[in-house]
This record gives sequence, structure tokens and C-alpha cells, in this order.
Amino acid sequence: MKKIVVAATVAVSALAFAAQASAAVSNLDLLKAARCRGLAGSETLGKLDTTKIDALLKTESSARELAVRTSMVNKMNSALKEANAADGAKKEKLLAERSGACTAWLSEATTGAAVNTSN
Repeated sequence: MKKIVVAATVAVSALAFAAQASAAVSNLDLLKAARCRGLAGSETLGKLDTTKIDALLKTESSARELAVRTSMVNKMNSALKEANAADGAKKEKLLAERSGACTAWLSEATTGAAVNTSN
């Protein structure tokens, strides 16, 4: 009986930890991070190391609904396509976005504690 209580306590603790980890980043912030990932992967803008943000997106998306995961992929692909086609003023605007609003996501991606700086 004591083993069952201990096992149940461990299981509940693990579930609570998983729920907290998923709540670290809202769906909206996850979509913003996905856009930043697309910009960071652009050859036209100068590809950046995306290892950290890829890990964040993978971890945070695992417990999300299908619609959120689909939107993430769409945001990422759209941003990458937009960046790879950009030139002139559009390219400068996207570079500014990547080095401004995306900085927190690209530099702190492993912690899941990125802050929305685009407001």
C-alpha cells in the first residue's frame, strides 16, 4: 500500500511539473518565437544558429493542441519564405525585427523565459 501512495505522489508531481513547463510560454508567444525561428533560418538575412530555439519550440509544442502546432509551422515557413524573398528596405525591416523583437527568443530559448519585447 505504501508503494502505491509513493508511486501516485511521484506521478502527480511529474504531471504538475509538466504542466508548469508547458505554461512557461503562452500560445501567442510560441507563435512569435516560431516567426523568429523562420527569420533566423533565412539564408538571405544571414542564417543564425537555431539550436536553442529549435529545442524550445520542440519542448513547448509537445503539449499544445494540433491547431497551435500547425500555426507554428505556418508562421515559421511564412517568415522564412518572406525573409528569403526580401531585398532592400524589406530586408532591413526583417533584420531589425530579428535583432530587436526576436533577440530574447534567440538568446534565451533554452530557458523558455523569453520576454516579449515587441510592445
